[in-house]
Amino acid sequence: MKRAINVAIAVFSIEIAVILAVKTDWTDSWFWIMAAALFAIAHMGMALRKNREDVGQRKPAFSAPVLPDTALTEVALLGEDGTRLAFWNIYGKNGIVIGRDIGENNVTINLDNSTYASMIDVEHAVLNYSGDCWYIEDISEKNGVSIQKQDGRKYRLAYGKPCRLEKGDIIYIALTRLQIL
Repeated sequence: MKRAINVAIAVFSIEIAVILAVKTDWTDSWFWIMAAALFAIAHMGMALRKNREDVGQRKPAFSAPVLPDTALTEVALLGEDGTRLAFWNIYGKNGIVIGRDIGENNVTINLDNSTYASMIDVEHAVLNYSGDCWYIEDISEKNGVSIQKQDGRKYRLAYGKPCRLEKGDIIYIALTRLQIL
């Protein structure tokens, strides 16, 4: 609104300067012509400056989303002592396969070099993102998948039945532990 007013004042001042220059003797009204022209320039500058301030206050078109504290973004491989040995980013993904990469399959979380790799199937479990939540599903027929929740309870997943994951949950792929962060 202020920008439009400044532009209108600038245009009006230019019109006054032109009328004074055409209708009066230049030598008698030069002061008023120059004053009107300077007034027009000043208001046009304010209109443009305001426009630059508006541009500076706009939000970027593609800003990074603010994630809630409960958002799951990583999976960490835990060592025997609980240290985090490796990380996999899961943010922005829809499905993740956990297993061992033997070259013929497409595994996102490759546990081929983990301590208990011999107990892990080539495609052992899947993580699926649906409805703003991550779920894990056991697709292994041999060694299974278990979940330890924040309350300390451990649950064994039934084959083909998904389980909702929460931040801090520990997934047991055979005896290998993965923590959801």
